[in-house]
Amino acid sequence: MALQGSLQDMGVADLIQHNCQEGRTARVDLRNGSGGQTAALFLEQGQVVHAESQGESGEEIVYRVLSWTEGSFSVEPGVPAPDHTIQRSYAGLLLEGMRRIDEGTPEPEPPQAASSPTGVKAGGGPAKEEGSMSERIQNLKAIEGVAGVVIAARDGVVLEHSLDGDPDKEGAVAVFVGYAAAQVGQSLALGDFEWGTVAIGKETMLVVEQPDFYVGLLLEEKASPALVASKLEGVLRI
Repeated sequence: MALQGSLQDMGVADLIQHNCQEGRTARVDLRNGSGGQTAALFLEQGQVVHAESQGESGEEIVYRVLSWTEGSFSVEPGVPAPDHTIQRSYAGLLLEGMRRIDEGTPEPEPPQAASSPTGVKAGGGPAKEEGSMSERIQNLKAIEGVAGVVIAARDGVVLEHSLDGDPDKEGAVAVFVGYAAAQVGQSLALGDFEWGTVAIGKETMLVVEQPDFYVGLLLEEKASPALVASKLEGVLRI
């Protein structure tokens, strides 16, 4: 049975994030209340793989609907995508969409495949940065109270991880939370975002922003986020 609601109660970005974090396969139908336009987003296992509207398709549709603040939505679980026109991770889509809304940027950034390490090297810095990740991961995992680590580029691509679960999902959460927190901090003049926590089901993730990437640390049940954060500075300088 389809889940229906209002875009005034749940915005498009929240709708995408919620369903992708749940790893759902679904069709999301959207109707813009102000203009009457309609669009459909197709999710597969927690990623947006196709979008279509008024005879057009692709990730540009996602950026368009992210600005819709009035209207309605309907989520139909289990509906397969008729096509695959989007390769960017859902976190990357949300980040690019936010950037366009904030800056009024009409042209898209070049798309990068969510699973392409080559794309990350080209946009994220020199190859030696990747070479130092293994040591960084080991040292982060060795901090008392840390159960898992994911390091993701700013477009949501996972650079490296030490997780038992889904690294793409955890990396997307780290990027989205870090970016959103930084934007809120700037809007409210709260200063630069350094670290914050988010609940993922029964787990807690400590998110730390770095110049070219985000670090997500899954914490053990009784770990203190503040104590773990206090031990990060020396490790992240490696």
